Amino acid sequence: MIIKTIEKTIKLKLLPLTKSDKKQLFSLLNDYALMIREALDIIIKNDVCSRKKAHELCYRFLRGKYPHLHNKFVQEAYKRALIMYRSYRKLLNKWKRLPEKKRKKISPPSPPTVEDNRVIELHIDTYKLERRHGFLVLTVSKGSGVYLRFLVIEYKYAWKEIEGAKLGNSKILVDGENVYLLLTIRKNVEINEHENKFFIDINEDSIDCLLVNYDKNEAVLFSIRHDIRRIRTNYRRVRKSIQMKVRNPRLRDKLLAKYGRREKKRVEDRVKKITTLLAEIAREYNAGLVRESLKDLRLNSRKRSKQLNYRLSTFPYRRFIEYVDYKFYERGLSVLEVGAKGTSITCPICGYVDKRNRVNKETFMCRRCGFTFNAQYVACLNLFSRSNDGRVAIRGGRLFLITRKTAPVVAVDVAPDEPPNQMRWMREKPVPELIISNPSTICT
Repeated sequence: MIIKTIEKTIKLKLLPLTKSDKKQLFSLLNDYALMIREALDIIIKNDVCSRKKAHELCYRFLRGKYPHLHNKFVQEAYKRALIMYRSYRKLLNKWKRLPEKKRKKISPPSPPTVEDNRVIELHIDTYKLERRHGFLVLTVSKGSGVYLRFLVIEYKYAWKEIEGAKLGNSKILVDGENVYLLLTIRKNVEINEHENKFFIDINEDSIDCLLVNYDKNEAVLFSIRHDIRRIRTNYRRVRKSIQMKVRNPRLRDKLLAKYGRREKKRVEDRVKKITTLLAEIAREYNAGLVRESLKDLRLNSRKRSKQLNYRLSTFPYRRFIEYVDYKFYERGLSVLEVGAKGTSITCPICGYVDKRNRVNKETFMCRRCGFTFNAQYVACLNLFSRSNDGRVAIRGGRLFLITRKTAPVVAVDVAPDEPPNQMRWMREKPVPELIISNPSTICT
């Protein structure tokens, strides 16, 4: 058994208790934005990349200029400015590494600015969350003996998460007249090893899965299809249309920002729902996750088309991995990472590696042993072999897993039909309770 610490952010609506609290909030937001702007100017001017140097140059200056604020707001302000400058430096270095011809066509990244700041970072020492007279109240120390108090609008799911959890550095988000608390909580969960295994291969239009159930001596291959690729390509078309047709720069930037936020929200929604679905399937069968390592993943290649490179580079692989790991750990399920290099072009039977094994998107045919199978599932079979659970073999024309577990031979089936109402479930806002009675109902 392993104890794992997981971190989660919960969004809660806040109501200022008095008019004075609301006034002090907007005053703090304004001062915080000014501190970030001044810290950013100092960091850019001195080309600061380390936190130690940023502290030496910014802390005393900002503390002297804003003595009425809690010292932790000063620290969070220059830390945020430093993060913004580091991101700019990364983009600038990436631009400098481009060939001269490309560099002439692409303008260098613009230095970071603070225009419309809506977020206040809260250090753990600056706020307190406590229950008073049956209500949950947030108290924020602004400094110099000034305290801001907010009534927290509670949700059933949120209180269950908060109860017994450790609070971390959080944020206050001011969205027009609405105020939200982005509360960071940390929990320790017990992670146990599981006999059953759930292998997943992440693709741009589907998540291909192999569920090995040693309890019932069965294995099933299936796919969960999603529309993230379609969302990305549609919004790319919208952005191109705006850039070509809208000549007013201010209106163009406004529209691009609007559709960019909308695209981000929709992709984030899909990722959350897909990872929740995977975690619920694994919990139903008490299976630990085995996923590919994305360490060796090369998203861009000169041999591919620009459109394919765009689709692969914009798929949120890292975010997907973060979410799926969190969802499994939250449910006490183990996660194992396996090398992903060449899983889609390696024969799971004889181990022969050749790009020509992948005939097309749907068909895999080994050029050495002649093994032919649905190309979607080959990576899952190779992940099974690489996880040291056993190996893949063919007996009497059927696919079997020769395992090192209690069940030495497990027959592999491919689920025949599409999951009922899967895309309807993906479109719904609330995540419904998932009940799976039979692996064969999970489908390709």
